[in-house]
Amino acid sequence: MMKFSIHQATSVGGRPVNEDRVGYAYSREALIMVLSDGMGGHAAGEVAAQIALQSLIQAFRLHAKPRVDDPLSFLSQAIINAHYAILEYARVNHIAGNPRATVVTCLVQEGGYAWWAHVGDSRLYHVRRGKVLARTIDHSHAQLLIDQGVLSEAQLRTHDSRNRLYCSLGGETLPHIDFGRRTVLQPGDVIALCSDGLWGVLDDEEIAERLTRAPLVRVVPELVEQAEMEAGPNSDNVSLIAMRWEEGVPADPGEDTVSTETLALDQVTTAFSVPHQPTFSAEPMDAEEIERAIREINETIQKFKG
Repeated sequence: MMKFSIHQATSVGGRPVNEDRVGYAYSREALIMVLSDGMGGHAAGEVAAQIALQSLIQAFRLHAKPRVDDPLSFLSQAIINAHYAILEYARVNHIAGNPRATVVTCLVQEGGYAWWAHVGDSRLYHVRRGKVLARTIDHSHAQLLIDQGVLSEAQLRTHDSRNRLYCSLGGETLPHIDFGRRTVLQPGDVIALCSDGLWGVLDDEEIAERLTRAPLVRVVPELVEQAEMEAGPNSDNVSLIAMRWEEGVPADPGEDTVSTETLALDQVTTAFSVPHQPTFSAEPMDAEEIERAIREINETIQKFKG
C-alpha cells in the first residue's frame, strides 16, 4: 500500500477562461499527478489541456494493475498519445491553428519511487525539508537564453520571451519530452506540479518553504491565491497540485491524507479540479454543448490509448 497527502487548486485569475487542467488518480500501488496548461493565442487551448489530462488519466487506469510495469515507457507513450489525440480533435472539429497545451506529470509507486516527464513550461518541483532538490527545465526561448548566459533566472519571470515555447502538445512536430530519472522519495518529501501562473510570480524558494511548513490542504490554495493577488488584475490562470510522501511517517491522518490499503487490486480512484469560470465569460457553453464536447474528447482519446 501507499500513504500520502495530496491537494490541488486552480483559479482563473484575471483571464476570461481557465485553460489550466489538473488532476490525479491512484491505485493500490501507484499514483499519477497531471497538470496541463492550454496555450493562449491558440484556439481551444482549454480543450487541448482537457484532452492531455484525460489521456494520461485514462492511460493510468488502463496500465496501473495495480502498478505500472515500465514507468518511463508508459509516460512517454501516454504523452505522445495525448499529442495525437489533440491533433485528431482539431481535424475532426475543423479547428484552425491547432489547440496546444503544456503538460507535466509524475508517477509515484509503492516504495516511494517517482518518475516524471514534461513538455512546455509547466513545472515540477521535488522539495525536501524546505529546499528544492530538483525541478523541470522549461521548454521556452527564455530558458534557452539562460542556458546561453544571456539571461539570469531572476530576469526570467519578466522577460518578453518567457511564454514563447518551442515545444508543446498539439504542435506541427512531435513534442520533445524531458524525463526525470527514477527518484526515491523520503518521508516528508513533496512533489509539486504548477502552471506558469504560479512560478512566474512566486520564487522557487518561497514555494518550497511554504509547501514544507503547513498541511497541503491549507497551503496549496493559499499559494494559488497569493500568486493571483501579487499578479494583480492581469493574473494568468494559476494551478497547483502537491503531494507529500507519508510512508514511514507516524500516523496522524489529516483531511488530505490518503492510504491505499483498503483499495482492491483493480480499483482506481480519480480526482479532477474543476475550473471555476467567471460569470462574465463571453460565450458560455450550455449543458448540451459541454456534454457533446466531453463525448468528442473521450472518443478521440480512445483512438490513441495504447
